[in-house]
Amino acid sequence: MKKMLLTATFWAGALSLAALAEGAPKIQFEQTVYDFGATSQVAAVSGVFKFKNTGDAVLKVQPLKPSCGCTVAELKPDTLQPGETGELGFTLHLGQIKAHLEKTIAVPSNDPQTPEVSLTIKADYTPLYELNPLVLAPNLAFEVNEAEQFATLTRSDGKPLRIVRLDASKSWITAKVERSLKTNDVSARIRVTVHREGPPRRFNEFVHIYTDDQTNVPASSLGLYGQILGEVSLSPEALYWSITGAAKPNDERPEAQVLRRVTIRSTGGRAIELKNPQSSVKGLNVELVTKEAGKVYELVARLDAVPASTVSGNVSFETSVVAQPRIEVPVIVNVFNP
Repeated sequence: MKKMLLTATFWAGALSLAALAEGAPKIQFEQTVYDFGATSQVAAVSGVFKFKNTGDAVLKVQPLKPSCGCTVAELKPDTLQPGETGELGFTLHLGQIKAHLEKTIAVPSNDPQTPEVSLTIKADYTPLYELNPLVLAPNLAFEVNEAEQFATLTRSDGKPLRIVRLDASKSWITAKVERSLKTNDVSARIRVTVHREGPPRRFNEFVHIYTDDQTNVPASSLGLYGQILGEVSLSPEALYWSITGAAKPNDERPEAQVLRRVTIRSTGGRAIELKNPQSSVKGLNVELVTKEAGKVYELVARLDAVPASTVSGNVSFETSVVAQPRIEVPVIVNVFNP
């Protein structure tokens, strides 16, 4: 057996030497790190990594693999003869947050010695306009018609800030700049008001901020993620299972893996009625249990049949509340098959 292993090792080494004798491609970059240093007042930075095939066989570069969606890279060309050169152009979108950025681009190829090269892009970024916070979370309690929150926009280069327009994504969101008596202020406070309009719901909206030097493209965008609460409240607001091994019989699973419960309350204290629970997920059975008549209920969801793979859907029920006649609860059954 030992003799056979030695023979196999010998032939493998011989084949490798033969391949090298026939020639092999070799990718060589002029630099593997592109450091922009301190960068500001721009939305993106761009550059080029130059490389060459210093081997003696055709080099073929495979699709590039940037480490994030904020980095866009393009290769020209992807096939090089010995001695030919190529370029890898990139653009890094910097975002709106002050940060030290370090992103990579993986470059796979048929170079037998270096099958993948990692290129690094660095930048210490300070945006021209800094928004704090970037996201507001306004929640309207039941029977509350308005909710106000504030954000501050600052110009980082020390020049006066001139906000010319605020555009909200929905008509029920208003935004105003709180004016200062000083004309050379570098910052301004923005008041955002969410008005109760439409049915109770969660929302994910925004306010675009335009300045005198950026009238066509927003200088910054303020995110709004919140909720308009209704007469009926749920806790939790979604049902989630994480199951390993779909083939395992359900009767072998502990109850904690099978059952999920949602507590449903009357937020305003008025009596509510719930009925007709339904599930769109096969094998998921639901029922409504009264805990305190007219005020507190429990939605009990039992996963009697585990799906073969991950599925999503919803559980719904009807209510006596005019503004919330039917409520849907999102459902995800995440199945891992080892």
